Amino acid sequence: MGNARWTGVRLKDVLDRADVKAGAVQVRFNGLDEPVVADEIDAGLARPDARMRRVRDRVGRLHPVVRIGLVEHFITNIKPGDTLGAGTSTLARGIAFGGDGGVSRVDFSSDGGKSWQETQLGTDEGKYSFRQWQIRFSLPATGEHALMVRCTSSSGEMQPDAPNWNPAGFMRNVIEQTTVVAA
Repeated sequence: MGNARWTGVRLKDVLDRADVKAGAVQVRFNGLDEPVVADEIDAGLARPDARMRRVRDRVGRLHPVVRIGLVEHFITNIKPGDTLGAGTSTLARGIAFGGDGGVSRVDFSSDGGKSWQETQLGTDEGKYSFRQWQIRFSLPATGEHALMVRCTSSSGEMQPDAPNWNPAGFMRNVIEQTTVVAA
C-alpha cells in the first residue's frame, strides 16, 4: 500500500512515451526510501490500472482490492529486536490507516498495552490516506519491552486486540507488538 498525491505529467503519458512493450503487465517504482523490514515486498502497479483502462492479459482480469474500514498502523523507524537506551528519550514514528473513516487518533504503549499515550498526528490527507504519527517515550528499565500502537478511525472504529482470523488472512488488523531491548 502507498499514499501519494500526484502532480505533473500523467503516468499514462509517461508510459506511452517510454514505449512500453505490448505484453507488459506491471509497472514497478523505485524511490530513495528504504523499508523498515528487510526483504519487504516491492509491489508495483498493474499496468492496466496505470493506464486507466481495463484490459485482459496473461494474468487475467485484474480486480482492485479496496480495504474499507480496515484500521491499521505501522511503526516505521523501530524494528523488532532493536536496542534502545533505558531511560533515554526515543522518538517513535509511524503511519496509520483508518480506511473509509480516516484517522482521528493513534495511541502508543511501551509497556505491552498496560497504559496508552496519545501520539501527535501529522497532516490529515483525508479518508483512505495514511496519516503520520510520532511520540517521544522512554523505557524505564533494561530488558525486553513490547511497543504497541493502536489506531482509531474518525468513525470511531478502533483496532482490535485479538485477531479476526480467517483462512485467507483478510481483515487482519489486530494491534501488533514490536519487541525491543532496553540496555
